[in-house]
Amino acid sequence: MKIFIVGLGLIGASYAEGLHKNGHVVYGYDQKIENIKQAIEIGFIEKENHIEQITKVDLIILALYPKDNVIFIKNHVNLLRPGQMVTDVSGTKAWMMNEIEQILPEKISYTSHHPMAGKETNGFESRDYRMFRQANFLIVTGKRSVKKDQDILRLIANNLKFGKITVVDAKTHDELIAFTSQLTHVLAISLVQSDHLDETKHATGDSYRDLTRIAKINETMWTELFFENKDALLLKINDFMKELKHVKELLLVEDTESLTTYLKEAKEKRKSFDIH
Repeated sequence: MKIFIVGLGLIGASYAEGLHKNGHVVYGYDQKIENIKQAIEIGFIEKENHIEQITKVDLIILALYPKDNVIFIKNHVNLLRPGQMVTDVSGTKAWMMNEIEQILPEKISYTSHHPMAGKETNGFESRDYRMFRQANFLIVTGKRSVKKDQDILRLIANNLKFGKITVVDAKTHDELIAFTSQLTHVLAISLVQSDHLDETKHATGDSYRDLTRIAKINETMWTELFFENKDALLLKINDFMKELKHVKELLLVEDTESLTTYLKEAKEKRKSFDIH
């Protein structure tokens, strides 16, 4: 398959290298010309690489920030041709998908997806196609989705050795991500920011390091993602605050039995996630 990847950052470059290794012909675009040059030199982007190659490919993968994905499609819609498929790897979907669906010409399908994998570092140099192994893969359907889109995305997921594949709509996706991804980042950031002791860095164990690893964040990208999914994220923050308040109240009244039951319930709920 011929694939054009828009954006050669962490995810885009990792996709490009991994898909090239699986026999696909890969072209790429990035605002940083040096990233394109390096990708060609390493060999996972074709030497005859230029923006007009979009016209010749079967699949376009958008790997920019959500707003930039919309702008890219607006600026290059004239290069698209009937029968092509567009997808993206963005962390929020509803607003962006609606915008792109309105721009795309007829006979071009569009189904989004979300690779649930990442690293603390970002950019071309941080690429690693191995990070997708056994990660969750969400296929996000919309108004421009057709049956063959899922077949193509399942092929991509299998090529990159993803694990569980789940199909959802954009609203469900954004609600899930508000909880499983965005709220966890908010918690990590808040935990780090709540520290007021100079000695903390010398007293951390695995629990603190595991919980705060994702606080080493791409602040520009995550600020955009938080605001684009603000309503769903605020609901999840409120849900968490209720649970935190409940634990605080149990401690204040020294209700040992209720706290023990609460902890056991959480343990069993979390253990159920590991059953496939």
